[in-house]
Amino acid sequence: MLTKPSRGQNSHNGIDRGAVRRVLRVACWNALLLIAVLALIGLAGEVWLRSKGPFMAVHRQDVFVADVGPRLRPRTEVRWTNRVDFWTVSRANSLGFLDREPPSPARAAESCHIAVIGDSFVAAKEVQISEKFHVRLEEMAARELPALDVTTSAFGRGGTGQIDQLAWYDEYARHLRPRLVVLVFVPNDFVDNFPFWRGVNSGLDPDHSPYVSAERAADGGFRLRPPDPDYRRFRLPRVTPPVPRQWAQPTWATPPSLFWSWLNTRIASRTSARDNHRYAQRTAWLELLSQRPTRAPLFDERQSASKTLRRILVLMSPIRQVSLLFADENDGPLYTETLAFTAFALDEFKKRAERDGAALAILAQHDARRHGGGVLARLNELAAERRIPVVDHGDFINRQGAELYDAEWAHDGHWNLAGHRWAAEALLEYLKQNQELCE
Repeated sequence: MLTKPSRGQNSHNGIDRGAVRRVLRVACWNALLLIAVLALIGLAGEVWLRSKGPFMAVHRQDVFVADVGPRLRPRTEVRWTNRVDFWTVSRANSLGFLDREPPSPARAAESCHIAVIGDSFVAAKEVQISEKFHVRLEEMAARELPALDVTTSAFGRGGTGQIDQLAWYDEYARHLRPRLVVLVFVPNDFVDNFPFWRGVNSGLDPDHSPYVSAERAADGGFRLRPPDPDYRRFRLPRVTPPVPRQWAQPTWATPPSLFWSWLNTRIASRTSARDNHRYAQRTAWLELLSQRPTRAPLFDERQSASKTLRRILVLMSPIRQVSLLFADENDGPLYTETLAFTAFALDEFKKRAERDGAALAILAQHDARRHGGGVLARLNELAAERRIPVVDHGDFINRQGAELYDAEWAHDGHWNLAGHRWAAEALLEYLKQNQELCE
């Protein structure tokens, strides 16, 4: 005898359609709740990020100056962010550097003027100008060493080495008649001073540098080469596509979402896509440059036969490149030539300082102590041979009971506020021990 199916029951398969509806209703409500929670998180993140930083893209204007190379367009605004730790807005001075206006030559001459020269750690786009270490040094010296009447100025740009920076001293710093010239030395300066490594790391043709560069002369010595204004035309060819992005910014996000950009940056920092891309590109550039007749002598039999060594050098960051290159067991021509270019740079700065009656000192950035301390050891050797004192930033940090990473941003290796403060205090300590420099 057939029975009439109950209400809500499917007569064909015995499924209770009412139960299905209830399950779907619960699932829909849960999905809506999840979407609402995610939307609230995104809204809260957006509000928080916009309260910290009002922009998501970096911005700067460069100009090429004959005999000097690229610099910031004077008196233009620079916006800088890593989308996670800092958002800074600064303005270039009349010389095209991120610093206050330099003192007049007369004021600089009557004071104990200190000229600080270096790469991105001196440019320090990650902090406000008032928070930079040379400004802090001037303020500290005014309180603790008022009789010295210390003034400071800074000349810095990322991606440069001491050879590139010679032009800044000749064109700008020298006219301020500094009593002390401080070279801020970062481990990657060893490779930035050597055009071959710059080509491997950035794709710039070693024979067409945008900055002052050095090359071997016919007699085996060195000679300086002026910047090439057409350097872009000679860039090494790319063999890989642009660095991949994790997610594209939503087209409906107007204005663009800071929270989306922040999330994208955090995810990108935890993936290997960028490292793999960099590895492939640098390997190609290394193979291309090593085939040039003038570069072949850089590789002896052991190094040219060992693709592993050469690719490890390409894969690592510039700091790890130098650390591996300066390993005790590495004494090949690539090592000695890299060292020789930096030695030449220090010789040139020493010659200029002595000619102009200025003292010369080196502030060794804290990374020099990492990876076994090989970088710091080689720098100390070069400086000792030339009687150039070295102020060890890393040692000063450790003496404060802090770790080296305490001087860095969480997602950026440049100095945070503490790193700049410790750099200023380390130089102040050196100045207290050598007050005769200002006499």
